[in-house]
Amino acid sequence: MKFIDRADLDVLLDKPYPDGQGPILIDVASADTEVTLSGAHRVDFDRIVLNRDNIAGLLPNIDTLNAALAHTGISPDRPIVLFDAQNGLAASRLAWTLALGGFEKIYLLNGGRAALTTLAGRLPVPPEKPAQTLRYDLSRHHTQAEDISAGLDQWLIVDARSTDEFVGTDRRSKHAGHIPGALHFDWSWCFDPAKPGYLRPDTELLALLAEHGISPNQNDRPIAVYCQSHRRSSLLFCVLKHLGFNDVRGYPGAWSDWGNRDDVPISCPQNPAADQPI
Repeated sequence: MKFIDRADLDVLLDKPYPDGQGPILIDVASADTEVTLSGAHRVDFDRIVLNRDNIAGLLPNIDTLNAALAHTGISPDRPIVLFDAQNGLAASRLAWTLALGGFEKIYLLNGGRAALTTLAGRLPVPPEKPAQTLRYDLSRHHTQAEDISAGLDQWLIVDARSTDEFVGTDRRSKHAGHIPGALHFDWSWCFDPAKPGYLRPDTELLALLAEHGISPNQNDRPIAVYCQSHRRSSLLFCVLKHLGFNDVRGYPGAWSDWGNRDDVPISCPQNPAADQPI
C-alpha cells in the first residue's frame, strides 16, 4: 500500500500491461452531488460502511460490499488507484477494506481528486466489468474491542482523533476519553501545512510519529489505530503501511463502539472520576 503523487500515477498508467490488466482508478464519493472523475469508477462511501444504532463505520455485510464494487472489475492482480475529495478519508477506508480482502497493489493518490484535473480528457469512461468476489480475512489488518481489551499492554494503540476528543472535553459517545495506554496522533498532523491536501514528506512523517512514541522498530507489538468511526484512523493505517510499519490493524466502529460500552476500560484525563477501571 503506497501513496503516490500525480507524476507516479502517470508512470503507472504508461507502463505496458497485458491486455485488460492495467490500473483501475476508483473515485470514492460521499455525496450524490459529488461529480466524480470521468476516467474512474465511482464508488459511494455509504455503501462500503455500515452504521448500526449508535455505532458508526462498521464493516458492511460482504454481499453489500461486493455489490458496491461489482462494476469496477477489481482483482488482486491489478493495480488499484484510490482517491477522493476528502483529504483521503473515504479512499483510505476503502483501501483498508480491500486490504482485508487480500489486495496488495493498492495506491492512494496524494492530493486526491484535485490532483487529477488534467487527467479527465486522457482516460475514457471505464467500461463496467465484473469484479472478483471479495471475502474478509480478519486475521490481518483488523481488530475489535474484545481483542484490545483482553491484553492492553500487548498493543501499541494509536488514537487518531483530535486532542479534545482524546482528553474527553469533546464527547461524541456515551463515555468520553480514550482507550487506556493509547498514544495520541491527530490524523490531520499527517498533512503538510504548506500544501493542504497533501501528506508531509515521508521523512517528516516518520520524525513526527517518533516524537509521539510511534516508530517502526516497535513492531514487536501489533499497532491498533482508531478514531470515532474508523475513517480518520483508516487514513493513519494507510500512512503507517506506506511508511513500512508491519502489523497495523484498524478497529471498525472505533470509539463509537468502545465509548458506548460499559464493559471496557476508559481513561478520561479531563474527568478522572469518569474513568472505567481496567
